[in-house]
Amino acid sequence: MDLKPVTVLKSSQPLLIEEFVEKLKETASRDSSESLFETRHLDDTPLREILEEARTLPMFHKEKLVAVKGYDGLGKNDLDLLKNYAAAPASFSRIVFISQGSRKSGPKPSENIGLVNLDSGSSVNRETNRIARDLGMELTPRALEFVKAMLGEDMNLIKNELEKISLYEKGKKVIDEGDVRDIVEKRSSENVFSLSTALSNRDLGGSLRILSELERSREDALSILYMIAWRFRQIFKVSQLMREKKSDGEISKALKTSRGAVFYVKKSAANFRENEMGRILGLIEETDYAIKNGTEDKYVPLGRLVLGICGKRRTGSF
Repeated sequence: MDLKPVTVLKSSQPLLIEEFVEKLKETASRDSSESLFETRHLDDTPLREILEEARTLPMFHKEKLVAVKGYDGLGKNDLDLLKNYAAAPASFSRIVFISQGSRKSGPKPSENIGLVNLDSGSSVNRETNRIARDLGMELTPRALEFVKAMLGEDMNLIKNELEKISLYEKGKKVIDEGDVRDIVEKRSSENVFSLSTALSNRDLGGSLRILSELERSREDALSILYMIAWRFRQIFKVSQLMREKKSDGEISKALKTSRGAVFYVKKSAANFRENEMGRILGLIEETDYAIKNGTEDKYVPLGRLVLGICGKRRTGSF
């Protein structure tokens, strides 16, 4: 994969980013004696330190590839530092900065700076069908629309549910709406959706009660998290569009949903300050890491997330 010394990888879909980074890792691991692959997070490691490491030739390797999360939180001084590095980068290092699209400005493409927008040319329908094919299934058009109607457009959530469908319908090649509906209803999706709604209303007692019910039924922890993430990304996007004075019709088009749904998301957005959304999205990312990599019960980080979202009450006007 031909990368420039500095690349900004952008997508509103975490799954597409994860798949891209996984390909980078696979490429580097084909000859581990030649390439060193590392990951960094700007919340833990300052940009200056990452750039200094990039200028240091790795021991036992000829080149270094570093994937860096947290790009959207960089300030102007850090962006200037990045531009200075890109003007004279290390020849043996490639740095890939990961953006989820909340930053509107950044370094422009140049000889040493590349921008990769994974959302360009992709669509939820195309990616959903691709994942289904990878799992040995084919979704009928009605099944595809039902999946989107129930789960939104978060590809992580969709992938998670398609994997469950492939297990429940093992050996079945063509999946229709009835198959999906039966499985979704069995998996208590209504309760998962109810939890995301309670959280968006900052209903701590209701959220903990629903989470307890989901734990008793052993609903998949990542399914719960992905529904919460989808809901709060909607709230975050609506909050941004409201500040830009967009009409309900424009918001509806941007979210690819109905005006009725926009009304409820706007009500939820009024429960959170602008600076709280960054904190909550950060908590969701931390919870995702804890569920996938931690040793504690997977419902423990979900409980912390519920407390983190509902624990700080909003004061003043939006």
